[in-house]
Amino acid sequence: MTEIPDTWCPITLPHVETVDGRLCFLGREVDADALPQCDGERPLTAFTPAERETVGRLRRLGLLLMAPPAAPAEPVTPAPVIVSPHPDDAALALGGTVARRGGRILDVFSVETWTKDPYYAVRPELTRRLLLAEEAVAARVLGARVELLGFVDAADRDRRREGFFADPAWSDGFAGEEPELFGAVTARLATALEGADAVCAPLGVGGHVDHLVCREAVLALARGGRLGGARLVFYEDQPYALFSSAEETARKLSARLAEAGLGELRPELWPVDGTAALTKTEALGAYRIQVRRGIVRRIHRHDVRLAEGSRSPAAERIWRLHG
Repeated sequence: MTEIPDTWCPITLPHVETVDGRLCFLGREVDADALPQCDGERPLTAFTPAERETVGRLRRLGLLLMAPPAAPAEPVTPAPVIVSPHPDDAALALGGTVARRGGRILDVFSVETWTKDPYYAVRPELTRRLLLAEEAVAARVLGARVELLGFVDAADRDRRREGFFADPAWSDGFAGEEPELFGAVTARLATALEGADAVCAPLGVGGHVDHLVCREAVLALARGGRLGGARLVFYEDQPYALFSSAEETARKLSARLAEAGLGELRPELWPVDGTAALTKTEALGAYRIQVRRGIVRRIHRHDVRLAEGSRSPAAERIWRLHG
């Protein structure tokens, strides 16, 4: 187990429940005693030795994770506003940046029930509630503020439920297939992004239609001069960037943006220090219904590879508009 400072606070994951007097996690019974109070408010130093031993064992079982001390309410520098198609997308892609700088996350398609887990697949209302609870825990770990915009996920929309990946990912033709939705998302983001200093939008790697809706809505605002003086960057969607080429998506999208007079996309690495990398990995442990543990490990290795040759132990890559 990675050594955690005594100042960090344990948080029990929301998937823990008591069923017929038995302690269950992710729908399965676990061999564990009653949990000590772990709400993310008390540091390890406030627990007795016996409780700390229990906390360590439960963390190894995956029932809880650790959060650094709560950050100051007002960040020293303006934090980025991250347009996150779903709860988890911002943390997966930019969790290290948020851990370092803070951040405001706009979860656009925040009403969702999709999962491959059989236990939750037949319990959509429980799944919907827990997906939001996961996001709340991850936000506490990262020190982020989250706003739920309340749009329905593609997998729960009649038009998209049988297939929600567009091809190619740099196309914008899909937006005309759900014009009312696209207009509503664009209008909602216009309000939510007012006064932002920096806006991070998904690049669209992998072609998930909800990611493309978010990207194109932000671009529509940029073309219309409705982002004010905000700096606009695009982050590489995870875990899709593990399996699809972010460079190809950026190159094709860049050509389209250049033709529209918005400039070209160029890559930039945002360094992630050791504490932020640990914080990101811990935060991603909250997402248990849709994100497999192996994916979290692969994202960490990906971030480490991005930083090779630099002074940082890890990095996250964005694409910035130039010209």
